[in-house]
Amino acid sequence: MDGSLRIRARAPLRLGFAGGGTDVSPFCDLHGGLVMNATINLFAFAHLEPSSDGQVSFNAFDVAETYEGPAEDFIEPSGPAILHKGVYNRIVRQFNNGRPIHTW
Repeated sequence: MDGSLRIRARAPLRLGFAGGGTDVSPFCDLHGGLVMNATINLFAFAHLEPSSDGQVSFNAFDVAETYEGPAEDFIEPSGPAILHKGVYNRIVRQFNNGRPIHTW
């Protein structure tokens, strides 16, 4: 791949003052939910680029962790970049029919 397809995302960070998680199912389905939070002038960023070598790499710049390994249907969520691995596993399972993600 020539890397011409790139996806970039930015999401504002927020501070939770009260009710965190009460707006998430199944709690809110049973009891309703109320959350009080505010966004702040800081952001989380994600950058995705396709790979033709069958590898995935994750960089967690905020905690100075990186992971590179084969794109598999499941990556053990341990060691460095554990959150990134968990998100990868969820995307593979729920949105990619269990197939590894390394090219588009």
